[in-house]
Amino acid sequence: MRTDRLYSVIGALLVAACVLGAVPVLEMGVNDDWSYTYIARELASSGHLIYTGWAVPMIGLQAWWAALLIKLFGFSFTLVRLSTLPFAVGCALLLYRLARYAGLNPSFALFGALVVALSPLFIPLAASFMTDIPAFFFWLACVYCGTRAVQANSALRASGWIAATAAVGVGGGTVRQLVWGAPLLLLPCVAWIRRKDRALVAATALLWCVAALAIAMCLHWYQAQPYARPETYSGGLFPSLDLLREAAEALLELGVTCLLLILPILSIHLAGWRNSLRAPLALALGLLISGALWGAVLWVFDGDLLLGNIITANGILYPGTEAMGFKPEILARPVRGLLALALFGSAGVSAAVLLESLRRRLKGPTPAASFPAQAGVPPARLFAFLYVPLSIIYALAILYRDLNDGALFDRYVIPLLPALVVPLLWHYQKIRQAPPALGWVAIGLFALYGVATTHDYLAAGRARLQAASSLTSAGIPRTRITAGLEYDGWTELEQSGHVNDERIRIPPRAYRPQQGRRYAVSPPYWFWDETPSIEPRYFVLYSPLPGLLDSPFPPARYTTWLPPFHRQVFTQMAPQERW
Repeated sequence: MRTDRLYSVIGALLVAACVLGAVPVLEMGVNDDWSYTYIARELASSGHLIYTGWAVPMIGLQAWWAALLIKLFGFSFTLVRLSTLPFAVGCALLLYRLARYAGLNPSFALFGALVVALSPLFIPLAASFMTDIPAFFFWLACVYCGTRAVQANSALRASGWIAATAAVGVGGGTVRQLVWGAPLLLLPCVAWIRRKDRALVAATALLWCVAALAIAMCLHWYQAQPYARPETYSGGLFPSLDLLREAAEALLELGVTCLLLILPILSIHLAGWRNSLRAPLALALGLLISGALWGAVLWVFDGDLLLGNIITANGILYPGTEAMGFKPEILARPVRGLLALALFGSAGVSAAVLLESLRRRLKGPTPAASFPAQAGVPPARLFAFLYVPLSIIYALAILYRDLNDGALFDRYVIPLLPALVVPLLWHYQKIRQAPPALGWVAIGLFALYGVATTHDYLAAGRARLQAASSLTSAGIPRTRITAGLEYDGWTELEQSGHVNDERIRIPPRAYRPQQGRRYAVSPPYWFWDETPSIEPRYFVLYSPLPGLLDSPFPPARYTTWLPPFHRQVFTQMAPQERW
């Protein structure tokens, strides 16, 4: 349809414009992607995946794609970072198509796609070489292929899409291993829906076995790689009460983070709640749910909504993460309070509307889908059957990882969002033909904030790099400079080829304990244990630290899009007696 093509192009262009609008130019890594960038550069020069001991993802196809670009155009951090852009655009296209296949009309499908792809969580990751967006692309592509396999009107076409599901899922898992759950679960689901075709079921079972074997071989290979960091389980057979409490808190954190990111959808219920709510009991129950959720947030989050990592009160990453020193508070507590009020108010009204709909047992006319499902499965049920169980398995997997090593970040929730976005919009379009203006405004505000925080993070990185480059230009070696996570990490990789992590098992005794090591500041920067090659004498900081001396190098000034608009990066040095 012409409308579908137009809306697909609009979604893709908006995502590309937001990423490029953040000015993703920086010849240094951002967040964790310095490690992945090093792997891609070494792959381009050696033809081998060489791991660094820093991160768990395999990188795989993402590294090969970046290595190809490096071969064609030469190495630069900016080029490698922009290699993520096609995956980000692809996510927007796939989100739109999946929403259409789930029965949403074009306007709601575009709205749902942009809620995810223009969120302040998605945009910063799309402007980096992190694995989150490429893995999400393969995750969506796997679901898309599975959906087309169900809808195919011939066994031959269905077989082709089933093979594509397996291939995309296995390939995507080489970027981030959690993607392997998609083909392993989707192929049985497709076989069950098309179980009347026994030959197709047999072919699907064979492909499932081939995919499982390929995954096992990849895992075996990865486990044997030097400086790889495979996941290991450190818990007991039966969970303790403390572990169960931590699991409940983590699930609440994931749930609230998801609700915050889909606030543009929750807010659209506010536009017509008087027409939707006529039962006082539903409104009372909705407000009760909202109050309970707010109480739980006060208990677990200490009143703060933000799980952290990409979206924090200080922009991207918490203070002291990517560099030492003070970072100004972008989302002040009153702003976060208003955000909480909007979230829980919208969530309460949304819950009330859904309860009222359930009470009435409305079975209004479902908008006709342009892509009707085959095998007697309505579009909405097909999406729920394929995507919701997959999301549950994914949520349990990241919950397990959190309980195992305490790593739970807001960026992990991106694959969960379509499982909430599509059903909520499918329900809402039974009431209205198009999303109200309030929802579009909310998407726009979220996107602007995402672009601004991404720009400011990259601008701060450029200023840190400028300050560090002034030091190296004066003849000071990089091993005597500390300029934050991304700069120091790259220095360590250039010196030793890997970071110093006690979880590295191959080769044996790769980890060098740092007991007794002295630093010029106390407490030391958290990353210094990982970088034994660096003996910092010069410090590139967001704010001056007590105990250090002013250096002859002037501050590096930079401008941001969020207040305070004029900031500086400082260079200090250790006192002579601490050298």
